[in-house]
Amino acid sequence: MPNRRCLCRTAAAWVLAAASATPLLAQPPASGVAANAVPPQAEPGTIVITGSRVVRDGFDAPTPTTVLSAAELQARGTAQIGEFLNEVPAFRASASPQANPSAPRNAGQYFADLRGLGNVRTLVLVNGRRFTPSSPEGQVDLNMIPSVLVERIDVVTGGASAQWGSDAVAGVVNILLDTRLGGFRSDVSFAITTYGDNEEYRASLAYGSDFAGGHGHFVVGGEYVTSAGVANHYVRPFGRDQQELVSYPGTRPAGAPSRFYASGVTPITMTRGGLIIGPNTGLGQPLRGIQFGPGGVTQPFNYGTAVGTSAIDFTGGEPGFSIRSGHPLVRPVERAIALVHADYEVSDALRLFGELNYGRSGSDSTTPYPRDPAPGGIVIQRDNPFLPASVGAIMDANNIASFSLGREYRDFGPVRSRSFNTTVRALLGGAGALGGGWTWDAYYAYGRNEFRSTLANLKVNRNLRFAADAVRDGSGATVCRDAAGCVPINLFGEGSPGAAAIDYVTATAIYDVDSTQQVAAANLQGEPVSTWAGPVSLAAGAEWRSERSVALSDPLSQADAFAYGNPKAFRGAYEVVEGYAEAVVPLARDLPFARRLDLNGAVRYADYSTSGGVWTWKLGGTWEVTDFLTLRATRSRDIRAPNNSDLYAETTAFFTLRNPLTGVSSQVSTRSGGNPQLRPEAADTLTLGLVLSPPVLPGLRLSVDYWDIRIDGAISSYDAQTVLDSCGAEIGVGRPGFFCGFVSLAGTTVTEVRTPLLNIAGFRARGVDFEASYRFDLAGGTMNARLFGTYTRNLIFDDGLGNARRYNAAGVIQSVGSIVERAGSVGGFTGGVNNGATNAPTWMLNASLSYRRDNWSAMVQGRYVGGGLIDPTLVGPDDPDYDPASPISIGDNTVPGRFYTSVAVTYRPSRQVELYGVVDNLTNAGPPFPYNALVGLYDKLGRNFRIGARLQF
Repeated sequence: MPNRRCLCRTAAAWVLAAASATPLLAQPPASGVAANAVPPQAEPGTIVITGSRVVRDGFDAPTPTTVLSAAELQARGTAQIGEFLNEVPAFRASASPQANPSAPRNAGQYFADLRGLGNVRTLVLVNGRRFTPSSPEGQVDLNMIPSVLVERIDVVTGGASAQWGSDAVAGVVNILLDTRLGGFRSDVSFAITTYGDNEEYRASLAYGSDFAGGHGHFVVGGEYVTSAGVANHYVRPFGRDQQELVSYPGTRPAGAPSRFYASGVTPITMTRGGLIIGPNTGLGQPLRGIQFGPGGVTQPFNYGTAVGTSAIDFTGGEPGFSIRSGHPLVRPVERAIALVHADYEVSDALRLFGELNYGRSGSDSTTPYPRDPAPGGIVIQRDNPFLPASVGAIMDANNIASFSLGREYRDFGPVRSRSFNTTVRALLGGAGALGGGWTWDAYYAYGRNEFRSTLANLKVNRNLRFAADAVRDGSGATVCRDAAGCVPINLFGEGSPGAAAIDYVTATAIYDVDSTQQVAAANLQGEPVSTWAGPVSLAAGAEWRSERSVALSDPLSQADAFAYGNPKAFRGAYEVVEGYAEAVVPLARDLPFARRLDLNGAVRYADYSTSGGVWTWKLGGTWEVTDFLTLRATRSRDIRAPNNSDLYAETTAFFTLRNPLTGVSSQVSTRSGGNPQLRPEAADTLTLGLVLSPPVLPGLRLSVDYWDIRIDGAISSYDAQTVLDSCGAEIGVGRPGFFCGFVSLAGTTVTEVRTPLLNIAGFRARGVDFEASYRFDLAGGTMNARLFGTYTRNLIFDDGLGNARRYNAAGVIQSVGSIVERAGSVGGFTGGVNNGATNAPTWMLNASLSYRRDNWSAMVQGRYVGGGLIDPTLVGPDDPDYDPASPISIGDNTVPGRFYTSVAVTYRPSRQVELYGVVDNLTNAGPPFPYNALVGLYDKLGRNFRIGARLQF
């Protein structure tokens, strides 16, 4: 067996080995082991290399790496890989059933998001190979990977585009599956919260065996998991508290900020049966405070302590009705996945392998009822025959021709959201030895994802306007004023609309996307020459990849019929051909201050059919100063190329925008999405780190790594109001230009605003990761302690407008400008598929302590999520620029951190059976106030119990 020093040297070489290699055992030069050879059982002291080009132990990797074992995943007892990863401090839960429960599409999916740079900038691999994306945006839903077969997860927390290609800007998540499983393995579990909801059932099975006299091996595994979710916010104490943002739209009391978060917030612009809003409803005006009860009977509306568009302290509004009514707190998720892997050793120098994957994951649940809140509401004319006579009399007496009605259409039924992804993937490949220490591997993979989404009971805006504009015809019958085939609707009072009218004003939105991915790759590795310090390892390869998406949507969405979510049909495709070369050059060995010094580098050229050629590269070094101190550094250029969604997908929604030409706010059609002219983003990454193994404490290992990521030309978009205001400024100086090119005007009336994706933004992320691991014997057992931590110094987002922090003539701040520091921010963004920065608490920590003895083990985990600012684009009393007179002032812009404790116990009555129990969030800590502004970081489920059993034989 080669000595440790030789193994380390060869391990470093294979860190830059060929793309798409499967696990292999490090060997000395001229070993003749094929690159894709399945490793034998590693002996003590060996280092096993994975396709992610990192060593099994992240402390020995030249690039900052966190290695998570199957044992750690099992100890947590979770059925979701995404949930497990989101507990690692470097990740942000930007897309998960808790982070974006009201998102009508991509519901229930888990996307990996390193550094808070957006989940589109983290590349997910399975066994070192690209996996079929679960969305047109290119992300892989981690629900599609069977956790029962996970051997370990390698997280490379630094730029890795030279090794892996596009999307590896923030890092790489490589999920290694156990394709050498022998025998039977299963895991069944049940989980439920302390509130008796979110029941989760899990059943998983896996089996592996040799065949053909030991020349072949196959593994088959499957998993079924269903989580019930939490249907509404009111089943939690913080949900019943009705925490929301309250804003003053105009004049406010002296010393009051422009907005503040409060409890007991209810809307004062709509009720379930309808509330008259808009003109003629101010203090002392004739239509103020008129709402409609069952049967259209008018009732006085209690405004309570009214501020802007809300009432606070439960003193007003409609009892039990809030902005969150109908919103799920946590999405239900159902998933079924299966995998078959087989390999066959044709000879000592050739192995063939293949794989089949199937997965189906998604959510079927309800979202909020359709609504018509301020400022538009639904217009009711005086001659509407359904209008109560008492209201008509008031209108006649005051010469009022019409009013707006704010209403939640609960009698239409909730919007039913059904969103599922189905993925099928097939892979064939081979690997072999060429002699002289050279090896090769190649594979071809075809994957198809079918995304099916329906939103039922959406209101059709145009039809509702026609139906609400009812009149009497010459015969006295109630009809619609202007639309043939229209069914008039009575909107006065909950339960008043008839079934035929509801059918006329509601419809189902359909969005189907079929995406295919093809990948073909070939790689060559060897050690052609040696320096005095050891052999130089080289790797080279080529890859071809094709990504195609075809999206279809219903005719009503195509015609912008719905208030939101009008996706457009598109057909998009691109191809990329890539070539790379990588090397590890030993520079020194066994010198007084350099036990080992290696230089490693990689370069890749990618030619995209849509945007042309682009280079990426990486240069790094590993310096083992002594037995207990290793230094490492890398510098890289990384990219994210635009995907089919970035290039071609569009959607239309209606937003309330202020027209700078008239000063009037109204609902405006806003078209957002794809731009075929996009170019790849470019990122520069620097990492500097050290690894310590103090001799005074054998078994203790420490690592500290500094990271600095700068992204230029990031793909992002301006918000619609910014585009409109900027166009107004161009018109104001007589030079309509760039921004007015995105605005459609009819005189001074805005008919549409377009917000396409552009290469406009910039990011700067800096911080420090640290990790400690200590293992020692205690009282006849083994104690393991592990700590992960991330300190985020900067997460700066630049919108590209070049606006400085702006003050008025009195010195009162008006805007924080184009450059926003999001480090230390814990809210102020929407979870889901995202191109922009999310958030990053300054401190994130995860520590665990486990003890194993004989046939039982126990673990306790503590996880700290730091607090910080809710929204860095606002100024609160803690900000030096705070002035309540500012339009961006807020009463309190900070929230405290949270500490979560989990415990787990495992008992093994026999070698084949393992029983376990887990309690998450032991203290039942709720999210900090205001929970609705804090997406993804803080637990909303509360205390959660899980029991399960594992069988293996």
